[in-house]
Amino acid sequence: MKRNTRRFLVFGVVFLGVLVLSANVSAKTVLKCSSQWTEYMTGSKIASWFADEIKKATKGEVEIKIYFSESLAKAGENLHLLKSGAIDMAEMSPAYFPAELPITTAANTIPFGFDNICEGSAIGRAFMDEIPAFMEESLRHNIRPLFFHLLNDYFLVTREPVKRLSDMKGKKIRAWGNQMPRLFAAAGGMGVSVFIAEVYETLQRGVADGTIINTDGCVAYKLYEVAKHITEYPTIWQGPAWGCYINEKVWQKLPPDHKKIFLETAERARKRELTVTYKADTEARKTLKAHGVQFHKMPEEDVAKWKEATPDFRAEWVNKMEKKGKGQAARDTIKLWDNIRRWVVCP
Repeated sequence: MKRNTRRFLVFGVVFLGVLVLSANVSAKTVLKCSSQWTEYMTGSKIASWFADEIKKATKGEVEIKIYFSESLAKAGENLHLLKSGAIDMAEMSPAYFPAELPITTAANTIPFGFDNICEGSAIGRAFMDEIPAFMEESLRHNIRPLFFHLLNDYFLVTREPVKRLSDMKGKKIRAWGNQMPRLFAAAGGMGVSVFIAEVYETLQRGVADGTIINTDGCVAYKLYEVAKHITEYPTIWQGPAWGCYINEKVWQKLPPDHKKIFLETAERARKRELTVTYKADTEARKTLKAHGVQFHKMPEEDVAKWKEATPDFRAEWVNKMEKKGKGQAARDTIKLWDNIRRWVVCP
């Protein structure tokens, strides 16, 4: 009887141990995150840092597994998949979804919108904090932005040199959104909508004559192999880049302490990205020059002509939002936008 009792106790201890082990295994949350970008992009390195910090801070209870270079989902699929819960998180550009995310998309697409990366970093955070419609449109699609990445200034990167505005005539330039194609049309060129992962082949085959991208993006995607010229003035685009998003239902399932960790780490990531992005541009320029890339500047009078021929995209956007019943939100967005440009300076 004592032997049977002992066996029963041993069995009970083992059984309880299995239950505890199972509980620990099931307690771990693994979040699948789709990224449209290559892992070599500066922002992708910040995304990896963010994931590592989350794992550390939650003591391994939450792990974010990032699938780079569209290995989990195509760039144009991210919103639908994230909204439906098919994926947990996404590093995605709102510019690919202007109909669904019109407030978010404005600063992410309108050219000549910002002066430096400090403004680009600050505006995303400010929109989330001060423009209720900004967060509301994301939540309406069952997604929540955690922070927005930063990109160095976007320049013209072309197969043939573009030194004057007249050199743009007939050029096909990779673009996105609704405004960028019209920007190039104003310069005598043509916008070609191409996802980032397809840019190299598009340039290689001559389907496009150029693209707009930053210096470190050129290095990350090895565009210096197929396009040897960069027109670094004017800055075509600067602003909040792609966002780190999480499915809202997934977010609500996180315990309060984990949510706090996510938000604090997101803000640390945003600030960290400023320093890393500056450094990335410096290093990328060295690499590009070593690969024979030539840098050009368009004369100021040509830039002035280009801007004069360009539609007032911000006014157009406000009018469009007015028709959708979002006029006040759009005006608040522009006011905040102007304040950021007026007061935010880079150190």
